[in-house]
Amino acid sequence: MALEFNKLVDQVTRLGVMVDKLDFDINEKLELARRRYLEMDDLTAVSERIALVRQSDISGYRGGAPITADWAEPVNAIFPPPPLPERATVIAVDGSQIYPNPQGTVHFYVINTGTFVYYHGEDRLPTQMTDPRLAFHKDHVHDESKRVIGNRTVDARRTVREMQALADTAWHYHRHENNGNSLIALYDNNLMFWANADVTGADVLLKEYWGALHHLYDVQANGTRVSLAGYVDNPRSAVIMRLLYLMSLADEADIKRNERALAYAGDLEGLRDRQLFALVLKPGERSAIMVQNSPRNLVYRQEGESYEIAFFYIKVGDSKRSAVARVEIPLWVARNRAAVDELHALLLAQCTMQGRNPYPYALTRADELAYISSKDKAKLDEMINIELRRKGIDPALARAKQRGKDLARSDRRSYEINLNLSGDRPF
Repeated sequence: MALEFNKLVDQVTRLGVMVDKLDFDINEKLELARRRYLEMDDLTAVSERIALVRQSDISGYRGGAPITADWAEPVNAIFPPPPLPERATVIAVDGSQIYPNPQGTVHFYVINTGTFVYYHGEDRLPTQMTDPRLAFHKDHVHDESKRVIGNRTVDARRTVREMQALADTAWHYHRHENNGNSLIALYDNNLMFWANADVTGADVLLKEYWGALHHLYDVQANGTRVSLAGYVDNPRSAVIMRLLYLMSLADEADIKRNERALAYAGDLEGLRDRQLFALVLKPGERSAIMVQNSPRNLVYRQEGESYEIAFFYIKVGDSKRSAVARVEIPLWVARNRAAVDELHALLLAQCTMQGRNPYPYALTRADELAYISSKDKAKLDEMINIELRRKGIDPALARAKQRGKDLARSDRRSYEINLNLSGDRPF
């Protein structure tokens, strides 16, 4: 039966009223956030307020904070587009995966990384590479309980592999093509990687990720400037909203009374940082560099002062089509104004190369290289089945045997439809 749209007319009308009211509420909140942001030009006052919420008797604040250094930028500072460097090498890495199938004949997963290198200012074709890796050893595909690892574990391993690929590529250009170019290393996600308890080998993966960060920093320490940046398209964070709410509270007593509200930005709840910066930034501009006040970022800082994760917002595109992105950088990049200006300018240039799509060109191409299609997966499955047959294993029979084992070891019973409708018992 077709949907009776005449019965939905009144309900759709009520939906429209709700949307109008929601938009009104958001506009009011956004104007309040804009006023607070423009008034927040006293860096000392902001730093003192952050010091209060970092005390042991106040918890729950996970918002933005100025960098604790003499070169910290005012929170509401806005920076225009800097000039483009004459030359630079832009390295972008992205990854894709095939998750393990617990019902498969054999258990395996695939991580494919795509690396795209763009030579800004040089008459030279880009370099592109892929690195597909098939994991099949039982120790790699199973956890300590002999169960097939989950998708989150594969995602975490892919993240580590992507950062390792960035570091390896940066070292290659430092050692073999050291032509004086600085390196821009682009990663398509947040830099503050964290592996939760549901990830197999979480502690090891975090150490491997930090190892890749150290490897990148060592390129810098050996004389080639490398600016690592995590590019977050359409960010959902509200760390600036939490800071604006924190600064609206009167004093320490007021902060303690509203401690719970700090977690969701109080009277600015529901707003996202990108909404504010879409309003206050013009195309090409960036916000001040800040850090996020959080236990995880503290762990990164404890790994080494250069590894604390900072961020800024940038408005890419033009007056007709623009987007606000969050750019995360380690402190070794943030404290170098020339490196930040170079990164700022090159991101703007990259985001103009695809016309109506304001997104870094190099990251788009890295994603294309890494992508694993359904046809690719089917081809790999067939390759594995052929190899099994060469070893005298029939994949269909192996799957049936495994299904029998699974049924025997579980409490579930398998039922089939009885098509004998005559009532006679089958022989």
